[in-house]
Amino acid sequence: MMKVFIALILICLCCVSCEPFDLDQKNFPVCEKPEGTIGFTATKLEVTFFLENQKGEIGAVGWDLGDGRNRSGKQFTVLYEKPGTYNVSMVLANQCDDKFTASRLVTVTN
Repeated sequence: MMKVFIALILICLCCVSCEPFDLDQKNFPVCEKPEGTIGFTATKLEVTFFLENQKGEIGAVGWDLGDGRNRSGKQFTVLYEKPGTYNVSMVLANQCDDKFTASRLVTVTN
């Protein structure tokens, strides 16, 4: 009787075994880390920001304008409300989620 019980357990274990191992090779993206610098031109309170000296793969560009506003993109123009010196920062990212951050002080006048 015990031999029959053990045989039934072994049969059940064989029927409920794990799925076969998947030997397919998975492809993960290979990325070159992003880099760049902040470029700008200022005419009084109007400033055009742009990405300079870019290297690597860049999928997204995010900006903190130093006055509470944010923007995205490789180039854009903004109008500051008042003169002053602003600490502008830029974050670059690629599809592998590599990130690069740069900052620069920007002074605007009337």
